[in-house]
Amino acid sequence: MAGRYKTQIIIKIDNMHSMANSILTGTTNVNFVLDEMSNEIIAIGELLVNYDDLGADLIVELEDLVTGLDKIGQSIEAGRPIRMPVDMLLAKLVKVRKIFDDKIPPNKKVVYFLPYKASMWDSLESVWEKASRDESCDAVVMPIPYCDRNPDGTAREWHWEGNEFPEYVPITKYQDVDLAAVHPDQIYIHNPYDGYNLVTSVAPEYYSDKLKQCTDQLVYIPYFVSDENGATPEWAETHARMPVYVNADIIVQQSEKMRDIYIQALVNLYGEHTRRIWEEKIKGWGSPKLDKVRKTKKDEQDLPEDWLVKIKKPDGSWKKVVMYGTGLGEMLKSEAKLLDKIENVLEYFQKKTENVMLLWRPHPLIPATLDSMRPELAARYAKIVDDYKKADWGIFDDTPDLNRSIAICDAYYGDDSSVIQLFQGVKKPVMVEDVEIRN
Repeated sequence: MAGRYKTQIIIKIDNMHSMANSILTGTTNVNFVLDEMSNEIIAIGELLVNYDDLGADLIVELEDLVTGLDKIGQSIEAGRPIRMPVDMLLAKLVKVRKIFDDKIPPNKKVVYFLPYKASMWDSLESVWEKASRDESCDAVVMPIPYCDRNPDGTAREWHWEGNEFPEYVPITKYQDVDLAAVHPDQIYIHNPYDGYNLVTSVAPEYYSDKLKQCTDQLVYIPYFVSDENGATPEWAETHARMPVYVNADIIVQQSEKMRDIYIQALVNLYGEHTRRIWEEKIKGWGSPKLDKVRKTKKDEQDLPEDWLVKIKKPDGSWKKVVMYGTGLGEMLKSEAKLLDKIENVLEYFQKKTENVMLLWRPHPLIPATLDSMRPELAARYAKIVDDYKKADWGIFDDTPDLNRSIAICDAYYGDDSSVIQLFQGVKKPVMVEDVEIRN
């Protein structure tokens, strides 16, 4: 276990050092900072339990830090200058930092996973699981903030989904980490776009060119699974233009076939003399998304009660459950025709609820995309969703857990998307809708 929790402890010590400095600059509420530092000390003490006798020795140093906090608090109450007790606390933090560095053996590898949407976590999860089981590896999951964008590219609304991840995934808050200072051995990301996504953007400090400077090895794994039938280098060129293909040290593709396609796409874009670069960088190691969907079993799912009420027949058996998927690409292409089709599909399945239950799972970025790129459609789409929810005859799935929904569904119907490849990966039937056809 030696070294496994060292990175988390060092982050907390460095965070306290920054907070103590903020007291001297007068840029913060002192009592609030003292409370926060006290919480960090408690958290470090809890992590030290993992170091047995070694941890017990270091608890004494933490008690000395608590004494330092008390002296600052006493100076404030007495109206005395706080410069000296804060300087003493800073000196104690430097001392404690050195003791941790000296007494706790260094980790062999520090790996950070930087997802931004909880619903895309499955594209990294199996890699994280393997790293977290490795006693020589400290695997840290740190969700990063992202924004919805206005039509002019400016940020409209910021999000952080760290509270939406599975309970078994320990989350580190990005506010507590100076990534450049930690300089992990590896950083894993699933966002390829940097500033080129018109609908959303991760915070610019987490663009791939910035992350490359913070780690020895930047690894990109796509958040989607592609249909390999008919895939060509020319088809892959659009995605291969994204900056992550230049900035990442390793790019993981879902198969050797897809690896070859992307290598040729990049050669087409940058020239034959670059082939060796892409051959060394791109790996056909498989997709964690397929790993996740294959191991997620129907009988192991804890479903919301209102889902079960709709799915179960009076005798307790299950109706057939069909996932209805509506995607971004088709929405932008077909526009109002797709909204007509959605209304038609919902009307059709509403008449089949005796034996079939519809689980409508639209792409989570449709509202933001319409607001940004098709504002004339946004209100109508929102009304369709609202009416469906109010009618309450079917399931509306906007949860982060796609794999749970695939596990309980018997088939897929809807727009062409990467979800189709996941259904095919577990050998469930698929039908792609045609927006021109009405029942």
